[in-house]
Amino acid sequence: MGYRYFFTSIGQNVNEKIGGEAMGSVVWIEEADVTTAVGDQAGWYLNGQLSVNVESMDIGRASRALLLQPDGSLVAPIGLHRLAEKEFRLFSPLGTGIEVQKRLERFRLRSRVNFDCTSGCVVHLSAKGANEIAGLSLLAEDRLEGVGSTAVHDVGELAASELYSALEFDEVRNLLSDLNVPSHSMLSRIMGGQPEWGFEITAGMNPTELGESYIRSSADFQKGCYTGQELIERVDSRGYNTPKHLSNFVVNFSDSDSSKIEGMLFESGGKPVFTLTSYQFHDSANCGVALGFVHRLAGEFLPRLQIGDFEIRSVKLGHLHNTIRHINF
Repeated sequence: MGYRYFFTSIGQNVNEKIGGEAMGSVVWIEEADVTTAVGDQAGWYLNGQLSVNVESMDIGRASRALLLQPDGSLVAPIGLHRLAEKEFRLFSPLGTGIEVQKRLERFRLRSRVNFDCTSGCVVHLSAKGANEIAGLSLLAEDRLEGVGSTAVHDVGELAASELYSALEFDEVRNLLSDLNVPSHSMLSRIMGGQPEWGFEITAGMNPTELGESYIRSSADFQKGCYTGQELIERVDSRGYNTPKHLSNFVVNFSDSDSSKIEGMLFESGGKPVFTLTSYQFHDSANCGVALGFVHRLAGEFLPRLQIGDFEIRSVKLGHLHNTIRHINF
């Protein structure tokens, strides 16, 4: 079976020393579903279904994208890779491939494009810039030498590479173990403010709740119409003032030996204020860090809550490093 690997850069994050040089770390690896779109009208059709300008993509380029329902609700986040003039590959979270294909077939009618779904693997990388992400991608390829690969293409926030192999997911994890894959994956993802399927991103959600940064890295506001566009455009024009939005959190404990929190939903006056979806204790900073959602309460978003022997503070996505360094609880 041909496994495809989609290397994604997620911006500034925790750096590791690899091969004597400072370079971005592997954040986490996850299995994925891969939907291939092939046909004379593949680019034209996908352009009307995805949030990015598909037809303007050069061959070999890749991009984040959103696949939405007509009402704007999320079907799945997509990693889109243009393989050829009339061939594209869409990476989506494991288990979403059937729904992605079903949604794409829904409006296909007589369009000359066909879809096929298989399995793959996504390697999420953390780095300060395109050069570091490309370098780490090449290191990852070295661990998989002999399986054949195409060149890594720098596409700004994303770097894509295609590898063909009969390796299973666990074997891939083992081959990349020297790149610090499993040990700090959750912490690195939280520190980078990166949402994950099943935790912060779910089917049917309002994607604008993920915030302006995520939406603007996944949608082109200059292209023509696409299915589900109206919700994205409306919320973007109004400043993303949704009833809840994705946020980072810092958890400070009054007891220095404490590291766990009870529950993930925190309320005030019987109404939700914070919903944590991913939590881990940060040993070196001696505090908890988390990803989750801040809920609007009486027209405002509360910045912090005191819950028993710990305090939770909302932090702008991706700003945990600076916050932990300077925060005064």
